[in-house]
Amino acid sequence: MNRPLLDHPAFARHFTPEHRELRERARRTFDPAHLAAWVHGPGGHLTKTQWQELGRLGFLGLSLPRELGGHGLGLLGALILSEAAGQLGDLGISLGLHCQIEITAEWLATAHEDEVRRRFLPGMIAGRLIGCACDTEPGDTGDRQMAATAVRDGDELVINARKIYIVNGSNADLCFVTLKIDGEMATAVVEKERPGVQVLHVFDKLGTRSIDSAFLSFTDVRVPASHLSVKRGVRQLMHWNKVMTAARFLMSADACILHRSLLHRMLEYGKARTVEGRPLASWPVQRQVLARAAADQELMQAGLIEGFEQLVSRKNAVAEIAALKWFCVDRTTRFAAHCAEMQGGAGYMWDSDFLRGHAQVLGLKMAGGSLTTMQTIAGQALAYREELEALG
Repeated sequence: MNRPLLDHPAFARHFTPEHRELRERARRTFDPAHLAAWVHGPGGHLTKTQWQELGRLGFLGLSLPRELGGHGLGLLGALILSEAAGQLGDLGISLGLHCQIEITAEWLATAHEDEVRRRFLPGMIAGRLIGCACDTEPGDTGDRQMAATAVRDGDELVINARKIYIVNGSNADLCFVTLKIDGEMATAVVEKERPGVQVLHVFDKLGTRSIDSAFLSFTDVRVPASHLSVKRGVRQLMHWNKVMTAARFLMSADACILHRSLLHRMLEYGKARTVEGRPLASWPVQRQVLARAAADQELMQAGLIEGFEQLVSRKNAVAEIAALKWFCVDRTTRFAAHCAEMQGGAGYMWDSDFLRGHAQVLGLKMAGGSLTTMQTIAGQALAYREELEALG
């Protein structure tokens, strides 16, 4: 339990000298004192200048292959960055990084024409172009009822959509808009600067405040038809879930890393604080909470190890990772709330690490798909695994 996740042999055996160098460099960079202005600065979220600094430091594109301009360090490289960013006590930076690379840049690299990829991907890796995944709609009830549309007009698409709770939405330069065209699901790349794109609102969030979430509107926005994804319909949905699986794995790791930190802090706090002459941790009710948390920590780590092996061996792990995200985020949310309660009145003051931890993990309950969505994906994927694998 005391060993950091990436020190486990299951991860350590995959380390190369480049991974080790990245880990040391990321630990030095993602220092709470160094990055205090990033988390608590005006507006509460990363600026374009800070995104460019991340690119200059080589922290964008870690998981992308070298032939596409990435660093070729795979999922482990992204996981190393999540571990380092976890030192900040604010999951927003990790969430923004996942959206930038593992979701939007990965989608651009694998689901769009070469010409579109060559035009935009280098800027995303350098931090000059920020991406956002525009999927959720106001009152969203699922893909069948999706209101966002694209209509062909010669060599152009005319897009109309409203998308809400979009991570990186305010800062984004590129919007990856999920929509319907010719009766099929697809995704179109829309530059934010195009006429008709508007940021309607930037939300004031409880946690993950270092990254923005916004409400975007697209009204009669024209883009070249080449900006449409090559994967559409059922294959688009299947590929989208595969892309999201890596991001969900990293969010699971984010929750696990936070849970470990909370557990360590609460064990120390429970020994130091006395209630009626006894250490808090010695009271039966608190012992049971801590015992369950310790067991959950081991289960999270075991799930992450298994999930990592499945992903690096390119197995279909959509169902398993969806279930893993549900478990890690749900258990961390519950434990963080317990920690705040165990701290008494101090646990409801904003300078409490436990209360802040609770606020942070609440953001992961919706990011990458809600916990209810994770259960639905896991159930459907397990029930129809053979059919889904046949679709590729």
